[in-house]
Amino acid sequence: MNEARYRETERRLWAHAGITPSEQRVRLAGSGTMVRVQEVGAGPPVLFIHGSPNSGSTWAPVVPHFHGFRCLIVDRPGTGLSEDHQLTRGIEPAADRFVGDLLDALDVPQAHIVASSFGGFLALRSAAATPERISRMVQMSCPPFVAGMTVPPFMQGLTNPFVRWLVPKLPPTTGYNRKVLRELGHAASLDRGRIPEIFHDWYLALQRDTHLMRNEIPMIAATLSGTGIDPATALDAAVLSRVQAATLFLWGEADGFGGPAVARGVVDAMPHATLELFAGFGHLPWMDDPSLIGGKAAAFLRGA
Repeated sequence: MNEARYRETERRLWAHAGITPSEQRVRLAGSGTMVRVQEVGAGPPVLFIHGSPNSGSTWAPVVPHFHGFRCLIVDRPGTGLSEDHQLTRGIEPAADRFVGDLLDALDVPQAHIVASSFGGFLALRSAAATPERISRMVQMSCPPFVAGMTVPPFMQGLTNPFVRWLVPKLPPTTGYNRKVLRELGHAASLDRGRIPEIFHDWYLALQRDTHLMRNEIPMIAATLSGTGIDPATALDAAVLSRVQAATLFLWGEADGFGGPAVARGVVDAMPHATLELFAGFGHLPWMDDPSLIGGKAAAFLRGA
């Protein structure tokens, strides 16, 4: 861990977005883990939950478009500057209480949610288990473990024990990270220079200077079965049908985890969900157009 070096690169990422967030650390009752929460703005609270392997500052490009909200941006346990934590079993109960535990620690009775990828899984499980804690929800990208989901090649390899041992020992490179972004559906944005260099610098620092990969790789591997998902972890219609929060899915058609057919299947299983598809956008759609995606998400949370 080189916290000082990571913080400097992270600071430059937020500066590129024109923001200097404050931060606090809170302890989650369920896991006992101390997590970092960055905060921007004032107004109704919005909890941002990122995917895997990632951390809270991945939201920096889109947060400036959430005017009039108190944005609470968590580093999930084991990621960014939160305490180490490896979630390799019991993922469903942990997911069911994740939002409630975090809001309790922040002394926030209820919040809107913006979530992506594995963060989307946590948010949906929490919304089904504790509906009273969530107002409105925006899901950006395919949540994992849904019917029809595919596993991108970079994650498929983690089912191999040798690969799991090797990957954390290899020095991360921007070239490989760009390859992963292409697998996730962001080829068009990479080719057109839409993703700023500071984002690539920050993600490299996240891998190099924090314990992200040694914590996240066991979790990813534990939830995969061969080239698919562990059936015990499936985010099925029984769970999705219990989500009562009004939910907007902002889904890139090129999402490497699942395209429009998967998106429609997820939305059809939920009683209060709507879907917008974006041609040429990938798994992290705010990276393809932060202003467009942020504007749509914020308008939905306002009830517009």
